[in-house]
Amino acid sequence: MTDSIFEVFREVNREHFHLIWRRAQEGKLEGLAEEEERLGKIMLDHSEEFFNQFEFSDVLAGREFDPESEVNPFLHVVLHAAAEKQVQDRDPIEAFQFYNAMLRNKCSRHEVIHLLMTLLLKFLYPILKQKKGQFHLDGYRNLLKKYKSRKPEKIFELLESEPDPLLEREVNSKSAQIFDEIGAALKGQNFKSIGEAQTFLDDLTAKRNAESIPEFLGLSSNQMNRLLYRPFAETSDIVALKRNLSKEDLLDIPLVKEAMYFMKRLGELQPLRATAKGNLPQAFARELHDKFPEHPQFHYSIRSEEEDSKLSALRHILDLAGWIKKRDQKFSLTQKGQDVADKGFGIDDFYHLFETYVRRFNWAFRDLYPGLNIIQQGFLFSCYLLHQKAKTSITVKELSNCFIQAFPAVLKKEERHHSMELEELVHHAFSIRFIERFCEYFGLVTIQRKKGQSNLEYFLKITPLFEKIFQWKLGAA
Repeated sequence: MTDSIFEVFREVNREHFHLIWRRAQEGKLEGLAEEEERLGKIMLDHSEEFFNQFEFSDVLAGREFDPESEVNPFLHVVLHAAAEKQVQDRDPIEAFQFYNAMLRNKCSRHEVIHLLMTLLLKFLYPILKQKKGQFHLDGYRNLLKKYKSRKPEKIFELLESEPDPLLEREVNSKSAQIFDEIGAALKGQNFKSIGEAQTFLDDLTAKRNAESIPEFLGLSSNQMNRLLYRPFAETSDIVALKRNLSKEDLLDIPLVKEAMYFMKRLGELQPLRATAKGNLPQAFARELHDKFPEHPQFHYSIRSEEEDSKLSALRHILDLAGWIKKRDQKFSLTQKGQDVADKGFGIDDFYHLFETYVRRFNWAFRDLYPGLNIIQQGFLFSCYLLHQKAKTSITVKELSNCFIQAFPAVLKKEERHHSMELEELVHHAFSIRFIERFCEYFGLVTIQRKKGQSNLEYFLKITPLFEKIFQWKLGAA
């Protein structure tokens, strides 16, 4: 690729640096865009250090700076501006928290900004050096959390021992094609300001983000992002939740049956004294276990709540929903829980339970698999998979293959689970967490189990209740 985005923008940026520098020297920063005014002020603050580079920036368009041996003054200024903006906008919030923590450690504002730049550069350096990959935002945020409690004078030394951050995604042929398209689109453009150039790129990016992706079954990157990070809040163009479920529909849902039985019995027996470990009393736990066994095909008795992970999870779910409480080592219903137990389970109660389960309850609570949080975070996309693939019978493994195709990075994690291969682990975790303990528990799918089959070989398909709950706005992929 001969014309990368870095090469196309180099000349534009250096010329504009020179114009901003001239305006800053003349005291005429007013009227510039916010980011240009910020750059001008920063250049003035660094004029003693980089005067020659700024003064002749219009003729330095082709000047390369070796990131391993030279300080790039233009990059320094941009990083300075980026760090200041992160603090100003509190985005990410960890940058603002780090900033305040360092001020409390007697650092000057300028010193803190330079510390932020150092942490930021830790994640930018591999991209600048290799000119590929994406910025690892989660890693940057975690590093800010980690270092806000460190002594400022120790940060540079400690950073030396930090492992180099992994690029979040290697640039493959498709990514290279995207950069080529950006480079082609930028050729011949004559931007009058950095803001104008950014607006052009924003429009181009928005157009690309709206294109459908086969691995997402026709969804765009923008739509997938909203499914993952703002489910239902900003996905009305993709899916909505219907509100015409009958009482009979609700009471047919396994989780609702268990929740209502739990609350009604607790209402009759409250307050129930907890065990020494803070668990449900043995008699109550055994009653629930016998009524709703965790493994119906293998009957066994329990001595405590801890021996029935489904029951233990149910208690936590009801607690998170605000329907039960434990005070002074005694279990009882809250007022909201009492209302649900008295008046019966309504549609608002169902969606409150639904949201509690998908947003607040930790799906990894009941198994020994590693985090794999994408399985829970991607629940709404996986429901979209069901909508597209499971109207007729499909095996669990076929469905989990579709999930892995959409999120291949899940196979690049360094996590291991005993002797199980990572891909097999992901298949089983998807089956347990999403298919069995979410979909089946909420009555969204039926699973055809046959003796001698593994859970990945089971056939499943969506239920009429699935169609009653979700109103999909998109057609077949």
